[in-house]
Amino acid sequence: MIHVSITIVPLGVGTSISHYVAKTVEILEELGYKPIVGPAETSFEIPDLEQLGTVLRKIHDTLHAMGVQRIITTIMVDDRRDKHQPLEAKAEKVKYLKRTMRRKPLGVI
Repeated sequence: MIHVSITIVPLGVGTSISHYVAKTVEILEELGYKPIVGPAETSFEIPDLEQLGTVLRKIHDTLHAMGVQRIITTIMVDDRRDKHQPLEAKAEKVKYLKRTMRRKPLGVI
């Protein structure tokens, strides 16, 4: 699976964009994805890159239909092919390492 993180920035809609983020998450769920919302991006998994264009088109078309005149989208793609690691597993691994790593004094390697 390919990990995708997107940041959708609708311009000209005021300072709060949470309504548009919620709509984006709803669209991803309707398309069968399981989005994970972070403070500055929404992440999800896709089986192939061809689907990304379809997803973005649906999001943009919907937000434009809601009255947004301009949208800036930032995309990050993690296309790892040597093994499958679900998005949730990445976060859990970091939490695990944080709990189990010994703390070293600053400056000691």
